[in-house]
Amino acid sequence: MGTTLANTDPPPLCGSEAGRRRRVPGWLATVERVIFGPTEASEQKQDVIRRAIVAAAIVAILPMSPVRLPGWEGVVAGSVAALLYNVYLWYLVFRRERYVLARILGQLLDILVLMGASFYVFHEMGAVGATSGIWLVFMVYIVIGGFTHAPVGSLGYTALWTAWFALGTVLFFPEGTLYRDELPIRLVFLVLIGFVSLGMANELQRRRRRLEQQNRETMGMLATLVEARDTDAGTHLRTIQHVSRALALHLRYTDQEAQEIAYASMMHDVGKANIPDSILQNRGKLSEEEWVVMRNHTVWGDELLAENDDFELARLVARSHHEHWDGSGYPDGLKGEEIPIEARIVAVADVYDALISERPYKSAWTPEEAIQEIQRIAGSHLDATIVDAFVALWEIGGVPRASARPADAMQNPPEQQVA
Repeated sequence: MGTTLANTDPPPLCGSEAGRRRRVPGWLATVERVIFGPTEASEQKQDVIRRAIVAAAIVAILPMSPVRLPGWEGVVAGSVAALLYNVYLWYLVFRRERYVLARILGQLLDILVLMGASFYVFHEMGAVGATSGIWLVFMVYIVIGGFTHAPVGSLGYTALWTAWFALGTVLFFPEGTLYRDELPIRLVFLVLIGFVSLGMANELQRRRRRLEQQNRETMGMLATLVEARDTDAGTHLRTIQHVSRALALHLRYTDQEAQEIAYASMMHDVGKANIPDSILQNRGKLSEEEWVVMRNHTVWGDELLAENDDFELARLVARSHHEHWDGSGYPDGLKGEEIPIEARIVAVADVYDALISERPYKSAWTPEEAIQEIQRIAGSHLDATIVDAFVALWEIGGVPRASARPADAMQNPPEQQVA
């Protein structure tokens, strides 16, 4: 696979620009996963656009309203602030692809601005003894929490806004006023809404997990069908999954991240579905025209997987696993850290299995010979840092010494071997 194309200089190909998936600090990823659940690129892009539209509408409409809510200036000021920090969030999402960071930062800024604006409104209402249904806005915040957070986050969101409403009421409305006297019943109502929100969060999380499992099963079946056409594949699919997961764990990825990389690795050659059998199963030397078609499998894989946002990581791997550290790879000629790190991990696993596997055009190399070859091309074709980690993993027995491995061992490598 990887080694057979190493000396080919491909012409530039059309297709979507290969992106980079950036890792976030482990603690930040944990916070995001526990509070928010999974972050999707499409949802973050929509969130930035939605925030800008809502803030702009408030700035444009509220000053023209004939009914002046006490403290309305604070609401307008908060909306202007939201427009300003939304510019930075737009940059993080659309330019830097820092979706997790943008989601957490946007949530924190939204909470601070909403809290400030609501407290200012409460202060102004208390000063003139005004009453209104503005407390219902807090109910909206709590319901939104059920749609945008994991159960833990939804529970925290309910507690936060309920406590904030109670604090504003106690601070700015004296005892004996209607707003203060109705506080207990309103708190009960908010708590009940919070339970509904928590139920929605639980149901959404359950559906997300089921969808993730269905996506993984779909990926596995699709990859298996493609590999079945490639007579040179052998046990390549499962071996590369095992090695990619073990290597990711050895590089200190979390178990969930390592699993995602392992599943994505199974899709690395999915673009070969578009390659004619006359080329894919050719036991002789391919012509230059046939090599061009063969190299296009990276672009075709990208295009196929780009239709589903859930396959974003698999798309990056499919497109970029034949990129080289020195920029001589294909299809985009990416260099160094421009290559998605997950694709660099899968590339090492791909090359190793290709070397130790028997093919119609070559005999299987010994594991020792394969390791020497991988070390030789480290820094040119492969990321030297990942190669070093791979060799260390191989030395402690975390890498198979032959292409064939039992299915259960490939899916569940011993933790002590990858720690």
